[in-house]
Amino acid sequence: MAEARECTLGPWSLKLVSIGNEIVHSLSETSYPYKNGADVEDMGTNAESFRFSCILTNEDYDKNYVSIRNWFLSLFEAPVELVHPDHGVIKGFPRNVSFSNDRRQKCATMEFEFIVANIQPDVQSYSDPYKVCEKESVGANADVQEQLAQDMQEAGVPDVEGEDWSLVDVWGKIGDGARSFAEGVSRSLGKINGTIAQVKSTPDAINATIDYVGTLSGKLTESLQKCCDSFVAMARKSEKMTSGSAASYLSADLSEMLLSLTGTPCYAAFATLAASTLATETAKHISDDETRMGASISAEKTQIDDAEGREIAEIQEPFITTPGDIEDAVAVARQFIDDHIADIVCPERLKKQAAVLADAVLRIKMEFMTTKKINVEHETPLHKIALENGLDYKACDRLCALNNVKNPTFMQGEVLVYER
Repeated sequence: MAEARECTLGPWSLKLVSIGNEIVHSLSETSYPYKNGADVEDMGTNAESFRFSCILTNEDYDKNYVSIRNWFLSLFEAPVELVHPDHGVIKGFPRNVSFSNDRRQKCATMEFEFIVANIQPDVQSYSDPYKVCEKESVGANADVQEQLAQDMQEAGVPDVEGEDWSLVDVWGKIGDGARSFAEGVSRSLGKINGTIAQVKSTPDAINATIDYVGTLSGKLTESLQKCCDSFVAMARKSEKMTSGSAASYLSADLSEMLLSLTGTPCYAAFATLAASTLATETAKHISDDETRMGASISAEKTQIDDAEGREIAEIQEPFITTPGDIEDAVAVARQFIDDHIADIVCPERLKKQAAVLADAVLRIKMEFMTTKKINVEHETPLHKIALENGLDYKACDRLCALNNVKNPTFMQGEVLVYER
């Protein structure tokens, strides 16, 4: 028999014979007709589980056998504390337990499984996706600036104070490599500054949150980011766009500019900032959408006028974006990152942004209110459908978003409604 190790489970001190551990990954498999194999994606790990084998002998058996059995039979309303000999304090729930009892020798063996009850922060984060992506975008700017300074050094271009890249003759005296580098940057800045001149970036633009170094590499990085932020401003001005179509609009503009910078020293830097900006703007759509949904739900429960019709509260902006729209926007951002990951200066930052977006969409889909499908035989006012299903009539805006229709007075056929 293996040497017993001390351990506690709830109020009980256990004599352990052996410990087992199981980690299971949740894998999503997509197979295709007439194709061998499948695409497999790791969705994270399931709850970790431990298996314990214990013994009860002599006085422990006399005092505790019945009590321990009854304890396992009880309902655990809160996680139980387990002190693991290797991992310390773990909270979770016992699941399967089996006993082998020998009354003559006053000995019993007990085997049970313990499920760890927690969500690992590196697997699923409940932080604001916009704040996380914005932080990574600021880091990406620093990485791009450092890489540009390194590229300049290798090309023989001094990273001096100022922002004038037009002194081609000066760089030419240093060498052909420096001259070529400077000419490539000058051509790029002509296109970039043209975009910046046409559209003023928004007050919450990424470049507004960064103190750029006053050298050539810092000013070049600032110009690249300002250009990306100008495209964001143009996308936001496109009215009545879903988050998915706005992301596509922004992605198309960024891709067109990136294509025009092919072969220049700015290509990798712009690809990095463009991908990071697109991810950050998509994260902002998600964060804003969650805020609007909260306001919409609150508005349904708020009385906006008194018995005489006088307004006592303002009507809240309705929740207008479906999880499908958000999923489309994230798909655009992740595809852009995937397409340019080989050229990106700091791929790990962009991979983190992509993971944050994916986690946010998964959370929204899981938390989005449970729905049911009803069949409306005759044309029926939408507010009547809401009332008949236990919803306030002010929920009509969210029902429109759920069914992907725009403010109908009547609905007929299959209609999705929220369950209460």
